[in-house]
Amino acid sequence: MLSVIHWHAYPSIDLGPINLSPHGIGIAVGYAIGGTLMARRAQRWGISRDDVWNMLMRAVVGVIIGARLFYVVGHFGDYWPNVIDIVKVWQGGVVFYGGVFGGILFAYPYMRKHNLAFWSVMDAAAPGFPVGLIFGRIGDLIVGDHLGGASTLPFAFLFTSPNVAHPNPAPACFISGCHQTALYDLWNVIVLLPLVLLLDRKRWPPGFLIMFTATWYGSVRFFVDFARDAKSYLGLRGTQWVSLFLFIMGSTYLLRLARRREGLPATAAEAGTPIADDPDAPGTDPD
Repeated sequence: MLSVIHWHAYPSIDLGPINLSPHGIGIAVGYAIGGTLMARRAQRWGISRDDVWNMLMRAVVGVIIGARLFYVVGHFGDYWPNVIDIVKVWQGGVVFYGGVFGGILFAYPYMRKHNLAFWSVMDAAAPGFPVGLIFGRIGDLIVGDHLGGASTLPFAFLFTSPNVAHPNPAPACFISGCHQTALYDLWNVIVLLPLVLLLDRKRWPPGFLIMFTATWYGSVRFFVDFARDAKSYLGLRGTQWVSLFLFIMGSTYLLRLARRREGLPATAAEAGTPIADDPDAPGTDPD
C-alpha cells in the first residue's frame, strides 16, 4: 500500500552564470502551447492568428510583471534589503493569478485598437488557461513549491533533499509527509481542460466559456489552498481571496446569462460566438 511519495526536488538548474527555475520553464512552455491552441481556435470568433500572436506578445510582458508583482507583495520580507532580487524572475517566485490579470491588462489596448470583442477573445483563450496551469504545476512539483502542513494521505510528499523552492516548508515535509497542493491543483486542471473543450463543441453566449473556467477553477482552488502553507490575510490566503472573487464574479455572470437565455439571437454570428461545426462556414479554421 502506497503510504507516501518520496520526492527529490530540483529548485533550479545551474547554467554557470545564471540559475533557471524549472517552474519558469514550465510556465513558458505552457504559455506557448496555450497560445498555439488559442490561435487555432480564435478564427471561429473572427479573430485572426496574427491578432492572437500580437496580443500574446504584448500580454507576455504583463504576465511576467503581474505574476512577479503578486508574489513580491506576499513575500516582500524576503526581498528586503536586497530589493534588486525582485527583478530576478528567472530564479522563480511567481503567482498564476497575477500573470492572468497582468496579461489581460497589457493585451486589452490591442483589443480596443483593433475592435476585437473582449468576451470573444476571452472565450477563445479559455482552454489555454488550464493548459498553461498543467505545465506550471508540473514545474511546481519539480521545484518543490506550494507545500502545506503535515499529511497522512497516501499521496503525501516526503522530500529526500532539504532544498525545496517553498519558503520555510513544514518539518513534516522531510520527516513524515506533507500536503503538495500543486498536485491537487494539477488534478483539478486535468479535469477542467477536457470539460472546457467538451463545452466548446456547443454554441454559448459571449463570456460563457471563460466565466465557466474562472468559476470552476476559483471554487476548487479556494478549498485546495486551505491545505497550503502560506501567509493569511483576515483568515484566508491571498490566493483564496482571489479565488473567492473569481467564483463570485463568474457565477454571477453565468446566472445573468442563464436568465437571458430565452432572448439569445438566432444565429451564432449575431451572438458573437463560434459558428457551429460547418467546414464551409466563413471564418472557420480548416485545420
